[in-house]
Amino acid sequence: MIYTFAVIGGGLTATSLICQLVDELLRRGEAGRRLGASLAIDLFEKQGEAGPGLPHSADHVLPFHITNMCARDMTVRVSRPDDFQRWVMGNQDWLAKRFESREGDVFSVFSGDARCVHYPREIMGEYLKDQFDDAVARALRLGIRITVQTRTEVTDLRVHGAGFHLIVATDEPDTQEIGPYHGVLLATGHWFESSSTENFFPSPWPARNLLSSIPQGASVAVIGSSLSAIETVLTLTSDGQFRRLHSGRLVFEQPKLPRKLTLFSRQGLVPRVRGRIGNRLNRWFTCARLAELMAGHNGQVTLAEIFNLLDQELVEAYDAPIDWQLVAVPPGEPIEILRQDLDRAIKGDGPNGELVWQTVLVQIFPVVRDLYLALREDERQRFDREFTTLFFMHAATQPVINAEKLLALMEAGVVEVIRMGRDYRFSHNESERHFEFHFSEDDGRTRSASFSYCIDARGQARSIESDCSALTRNLLARGLIQIHPKKSSDGSGVISSGWGSVLIDPDTHQVIPARSRHGGKSNFHLFAVGAMTRGQIIDASMAYGLARSTETVAQQLIGKLSGLHEKR
Repeated sequence: MIYTFAVIGGGLTATSLICQLVDELLRRGEAGRRLGASLAIDLFEKQGEAGPGLPHSADHVLPFHITNMCARDMTVRVSRPDDFQRWVMGNQDWLAKRFESREGDVFSVFSGDARCVHYPREIMGEYLKDQFDDAVARALRLGIRITVQTRTEVTDLRVHGAGFHLIVATDEPDTQEIGPYHGVLLATGHWFESSSTENFFPSPWPARNLLSSIPQGASVAVIGSSLSAIETVLTLTSDGQFRRLHSGRLVFEQPKLPRKLTLFSRQGLVPRVRGRIGNRLNRWFTCARLAELMAGHNGQVTLAEIFNLLDQELVEAYDAPIDWQLVAVPPGEPIEILRQDLDRAIKGDGPNGELVWQTVLVQIFPVVRDLYLALREDERQRFDREFTTLFFMHAATQPVINAEKLLALMEAGVVEVIRMGRDYRFSHNESERHFEFHFSEDDGRTRSASFSYCIDARGQARSIESDCSALTRNLLARGLIQIHPKKSSDGSGVISSGWGSVLIDPDTHQVIPARSRHGGKSNFHLFAVGAMTRGQIIDASMAYGLARSTETVAQQLIGKLSGLHEKR
């Protein structure tokens, strides 16, 4: 019997799955080859090529868009966390020629720390294409029957008997039904809300679309101040130039008609700046202690217990108590906060130039996913409500070079960051054809601002309900997926249908269909990995997090193949 499996999406998630599946089957030798010969995989990607996906495709990004994570922390293989960095060094001569006309020396210009290099996203895209093509070639040699269909969009998924059937659309006028499949992986990646409002952009991508649609000299509002917002700023100021003075300070030389950009966010803060990671080992806030905490509480961990360990660690590391109010709401104007943060990241605050708090946090990243899942239900809601922004501001830091550019733009008066607080209003004035923001300043005075253009750069929306694609609409309508229910903090019941995530069994990544809401673990052979699971999997969109998830799916597939062979 041949086990048939469909992968919907051909970006980093699909690449990681195939790489780790093939790696494991090859590791098993002859037994792996027997299993591979009983597997057929069809992959469907709506873009023109498989591998890069949206965040690393030359069709969407520009040369100055760089990876926010260190290259050593980006991979398609859990077993090799630094796989991307290894690949770059092994292909350095070819890459230098391929990207020789790009912004500076790609092997040094983005490195604030020799151990933490940020390469252009397009280079990550080349890595993904190479790994994808290599994995497909090795899969075929293993006996796996694998086909890749690009420019093909899956619009519906139907269940007939025990099998899945896909409805796909290509360049041809008619759709096709393909199947049956024993299993399916949803790996569609990022999605963006649609909009028909003139001069409103629900996403900063593709970047060239912003440049061609927003004229020089325009006033532009950017909703958000996260990593996506910073990349939006770099796109719309790319007609100017950055120049480094002899003092080392970066300055921005404006074009004749610069676009004026205002970033709006509730806290008015940008991501923290990545500093140097030191060798100090945690004593309190460790993976081992957190694992003990999770084991002892059986899914009922509280935030107070976690913060208590973190507080002990930081007090010992800095030899002083931590003022958490200053951490959450640092005083001063956004430009001054960024200036201080950048200076601290470059110089460090530890004895060897390391940034101590980042050195503390990075050590527990391997258990962050499990820790989030182990939070008591009401505590997880509280984290989402009060600490998600703070967590990602510290966990998803920005590279030094991007922080330097943002500061230069703010000092040049081209970019402003506005703190709106929670009491604000955003509206579209159709008659005047502009976008309006109404908010209160720190002194309580009400302020208004209007703009000709507006970009939503808050990053991936939390709820899959905001995805307007035909596939997601049909999956929800058919009850093949359900939204993770959000309960009231007093336990009185469901108060909203939108926690955000597609409900999965986090141990297997198998989707729990609507009809199995109370059925515990599911034998449903539909899997989901990536942004659509972020409500449960906190690192769902990070490269290593994706690799960890797809390793789980690969093991599930191998288990199913082994079960088929045992029945023979």
